[in-house]
Amino acid sequence: MRSAAGWIREAMNAWTADDYGKVAVLAPLAVEHLGKAALWQKNPVLVVPLAPEHEASLLSLATQPDLASPKLRTIGLSIVLRRLDQLLGGGLPVEGKRRTRMVEVRNGAMHVGLPAESRNVLTDCLTVCDALLGYLGEDASAFYGDHRANVLTLLDEKRTEIGHRVAAKLARARRRLTELEERLGEEMFKETTSRLEGLAADVLVGEDFGDGLWGVDAVCPECGSGGKLFGHVDGEYEVDYDVEPLGNGQYDSFIVGGWALQLSPQTFACNVCKLTLHGPEELAEGKLPASRHEIHLSDLSDDFDPEYFAESQYGIQD
Repeated sequence: MRSAAGWIREAMNAWTADDYGKVAVLAPLAVEHLGKAALWQKNPVLVVPLAPEHEASLLSLATQPDLASPKLRTIGLSIVLRRLDQLLGGGLPVEGKRRTRMVEVRNGAMHVGLPAESRNVLTDCLTVCDALLGYLGEDASAFYGDHRANVLTLLDEKRTEIGHRVAAKLARARRRLTELEERLGEEMFKETTSRLEGLAADVLVGEDFGDGLWGVDAVCPECGSGGKLFGHVDGEYEVDYDVEPLGNGQYDSFIVGGWALQLSPQTFACNVCKLTLHGPEELAEGKLPASRHEIHLSDLSDDFDPEYFAESQYGIQD
């Protein structure tokens, strides 16, 4: 149980770090160890290979079961899964081809290096782990530790590919903050994050994320700090007429006007947890403004000169 929990947490750490090959190797290892725990609980002899040379292990486990025995030899992941399926009455929640992929990755016969492939292997392993935790009567939160929320996200079957990508980015940002707090301590962590948030306006600039992008303030969906939402600005100077009563039935009319601006969001960035989301789909998944919307001139930095902008974009001069 302890080794299985350790391996699955390492796999989740690798997932948040985009280390796809490591994810695919460690997650099946966690399944193998947790599966052996389930078989052992039913009867220790269920982890013995069926071969004459392993009769010593069979005798040892049938009489004085001891995991620490240096002579103990146990089955591999393929047989673990087969015996678990029989033990659970065909209730193992991963079908044949997915089990084969899990075994081949575990044994090094298949290389997994792409994000989607790695996530699929990880999701299959988490699905099996959840079933085994239920069989063993173990607490999933204790098993997964800080990654429990990430596990629930990965096991959400309704989540799209974009959703999984954003979930991984959020998990990565969350882990950065956790590691930073562990290094600095609570008080220094608060001071540091506050300072990083204060520097956001100077550090996060539109040109770092694309040509012609301007930024407005936005709240980070992961850490709640003030970040920047960057996009293309469009607008025009609108002219209107207003009247003011002078008394005795007399009115004075005058021209009023102002800039009507709109932002088409492209990227969000946070200087505290370092989260970045690119494109309208990722922004929408992160619950940030993702479509063209009105902004005020005061939302933009002092560097934004509307007259110069209008002239450069549309050739409009005063």
